[in-house]
Amino acid sequence: MAMLERIKKKQWVGLKEFVESVEVAPQGQRPLILLNGILEDPRFMQWVTKNMKGFQDVLNLPTDELTVLAGSHETMPKVLAKALAVAPEEIGGLAKIFPRHFSKLREEIEFLSAVPAGEREAARNFVLKAVRKLQREEKIAGFRWELPEQEIFFDRPLPKEGPARLEFQDGKLAAEGEALKGKRVGPWKHFYDNGKLLGEGTYQEGQKTGPWRFYYGDGTPRASGRYVTDSRHGEWEEWDRNGTRRVAQWQDGKKTGEG
Repeated sequence: MAMLERIKKKQWVGLKEFVESVEVAPQGQRPLILLNGILEDPRFMQWVTKNMKGFQDVLNLPTDELTVLAGSHETMPKVLAKALAVAPEEIGGLAKIFPRHFSKLREEIEFLSAVPAGEREAARNFVLKAVRKLQREEKIAGFRWELPEQEIFFDRPLPKEGPARLEFQDGKLAAEGEALKGKRVGPWKHFYDNGKLLGEGTYQEGQKTGPWRFYYGDGTPRASGRYVTDSRHGEWEEWDRNGTRRVAQWQDGKKTGEG
């Protein structure tokens, strides 16, 4: 339950660093990072998700900033070609987005064969990292940060004993259960900001333990398994958004296999 502790100590700097790291985390890991953060501190994580950007957001930057991006590294046109992976008949549409580098970009795209999903993801992450770097160096304006008041970085203490609740920034219920000595104990339920159930399970001295179950925002199952000292362990059932079920093996919070 202390994943965010070090991050929040650095306040706005920590928030920015965490956002940038989650943006480029592997797609298979990103949902779990976000889920763990939401369980720990839903108010802080609202600001994280509010500031997160993706590759499509890059393409919405002003043309002059995209021109700086395309010329920021000698390999950038090749990387952009992999990240875009557009069909031949769609190449012409890039002329308005990358006017100064369009010919080079078209050449790279026409040279490419099919781009595997893993390579496309890596290319898009490379581009997003480059945008954030240019933004830090003030070479482009980049994405506008929405930063919270300082109080968001300080945990609201739980009651020493008895019923406890966590709230989102607007006061809506984020989680509820029992506290003992200022820590979560016994059964708890966590909720999305629309009131739907996110997950339910048991805490022991502030750590997740035993069976837990998680849900998507529409109420369909997302994952089910056991925690040992706050880490997923053993066999977990997992469902994608289409309802396809798979079984994964976890050891001390790390996925070791999938069937």
